[in-house]
Amino acid sequence: MAKNSIPPWLEGIEGDALPSLIVGNRKVVLAVAGPGSGKTTGLKRRVMRLVQTKKLSPDQIFVGTFTRAIVRELVTSLAPPSTNENAGVKVSTLHALALHLIQEHPTARPGRTLRFLLGFEREAMLYDIGEKLPEIAKQADRKKELNRVCAAWAEGNNLATAGFVGELDRWLRRHEGMLIDEVVQIARLGLESEDIPAGCFDEVIIDEYQDLTAAEQHLVEKIWSGKGSLLVLGDDDQSIYSFRYNHPRGVAEFRERWKDKQLLDVTLPENRRCGRVVVELANAMMAAARSKKPPMVSKREEEGELALVYWPSVGQEIAGLARYIKQRTETKFLVLVPRRFIGYRLKSAVGTDAQTSFHEEVLEVPVVQERFALASLAARPNDRVALRTLLGFKEKGAEFAPKRNAEAYESISEATATGVALLEAIAKGEIAASGQGQKNVRDRAQNALAFLSNVAGTADGDDVIRTIFDPAIVMTVADEEAQEKATQDLEQLRDAALAVHEEIGEYDLAKILDRLRYRIAMRIPLTETSEARVRIMTLHGAKGLEADVVIVAGVADQIIPGISPKEPTEAEKMREEQRRLLYVSFTRAKRELVISWPKTMRYKDARKNNVRIDQVWRQPDQTISLGKTALLPDLPQLPQTGKSWLKAKLGR
Repeated sequence: MAKNSIPPWLEGIEGDALPSLIVGNRKVVLAVAGPGSGKTTGLKRRVMRLVQTKKLSPDQIFVGTFTRAIVRELVTSLAPPSTNENAGVKVSTLHALALHLIQEHPTARPGRTLRFLLGFEREAMLYDIGEKLPEIAKQADRKKELNRVCAAWAEGNNLATAGFVGELDRWLRRHEGMLIDEVVQIARLGLESEDIPAGCFDEVIIDEYQDLTAAEQHLVEKIWSGKGSLLVLGDDDQSIYSFRYNHPRGVAEFRERWKDKQLLDVTLPENRRCGRVVVELANAMMAAARSKKPPMVSKREEEGELALVYWPSVGQEIAGLARYIKQRTETKFLVLVPRRFIGYRLKSAVGTDAQTSFHEEVLEVPVVQERFALASLAARPNDRVALRTLLGFKEKGAEFAPKRNAEAYESISEATATGVALLEAIAKGEIAASGQGQKNVRDRAQNALAFLSNVAGTADGDDVIRTIFDPAIVMTVADEEAQEKATQDLEQLRDAALAVHEEIGEYDLAKILDRLRYRIAMRIPLTETSEARVRIMTLHGAKGLEADVVIVAGVADQIIPGISPKEPTEAEKMREEQRRLLYVSFTRAKRELVISWPKTMRYKDARKNNVRIDQVWRQPDQTISLGKTALLPDLPQLPQTGKSWLKAKLGR
């Protein structure tokens, strides 16, 4: 083909596999694409071709993925400011699409309110359910039962409304709340019952298919009209989200379901991101994991660098890595850690060049949870979930009472008054709680009313936000570490709320908190942070990212895989997923990969951060022994001490 005859969507595209992804015109396409294969480029070029050759309206194209990092990249690249040719292409996560569908079609959620419960609010709900189901006596067992229900929803199963499920449904309806786990299930059932119109997109493209739940995978085919094409990209070897109930078998099931219906089955074996040494490591890891996918083929000319480095202790690992990062001032780093405390300490050691991006790091300290509940009542005086949460605290301070005062709350839960009106009735003595926790409930009602009265007297919206999330309140927290954590969380909530206020252009505290609540419930960072020179995040957070230099720190066997389930089959499943997690992490590196681990850790750090304890040394300081993770395959590279590695890299 002459150069001037190459269409724009194929310009610069090499090989045979990627073009078939871009121009394949079968009704259904499955692309098995490893890391660094260029699948995101192929996805974008396919959209370009669809819009330019089919005269297809962009709003008839849906691009879905699992990670918001990829959503942001696709939104920017599919409709850059310089052109509007692709403007209107719908790009989102599958969960966000499901939420949009049930927002737009209320008949799909009869009697349900889109007010999502956060983790600490679920705790109160489960204690209340325990009052109704005394046979489930332990809170831990109620949590297991709730996890079972959420897993069933994720699998797309319908459950009979009896026993635990029935009490769960009644509590949520009575309190006008919803679990974030219900959203896809409600959308799926709405599509099946035609309360939500099916086939709303002619062209559907789904990335990271293996990370979707079975219910989300089912949703994909319900939103496709069948007029255009359905393209699914996935890779079982990159399935790392079992704790979110993902369904990696869906890739194989998709192939089987469509194989006799003109399925175009494409494999993208080429790795264009990583140096050869990293590709060899990744292939060896997946061979050990019994991968059925062909080994990746390295397409970069660079050999790349791989270093296995160990340190005497966690403290020395952090100090050594920080020294390396600080010396290379012109280099951007992606640092991945299996435990957050390592990341926090490394950020402190590196300084202002470093930025952490961890999920679930707000609303962990009770004083912050209390303020968020108060904010929710200030925003919506009839927020029944927030009211229930507030009435679960002790009479003074910001600590939860035993069983969240469930017995006392149960005694007033059928009252006609709700929300702030119920608080007022309790404070005036018109409604009296009885049973364990009754004094806590009365005093809490009075304290909450005093706070809400103070907030109501503040005229400026930004001042209300600053008052609610004032970091000065942490002085009531006794524990120094919890105090520091609470300060950071309140500052983050305050800044995020102010940013949302500015973004929506009006002061509406309810809308602001809804935005924050959804992000927290979905484990999404509260604000889109600027890209720092040194990005520090968990291994799971690296999906969709890449960097010239990647450091994976804390890779000790006692941390990853760490503590294994007792049941052998479950233990093996966990080890395989942890190996895939390392595989995904390592293949973020374009030029240099450093795998680092400490030989010892303080005993109290191990206990606090769920690290497996094999051997304890009591002298001179209480420490535990650590070793290189057994998930790594045998490699030609020999491990080296941190001291010798730094000398070789920095010359001193």
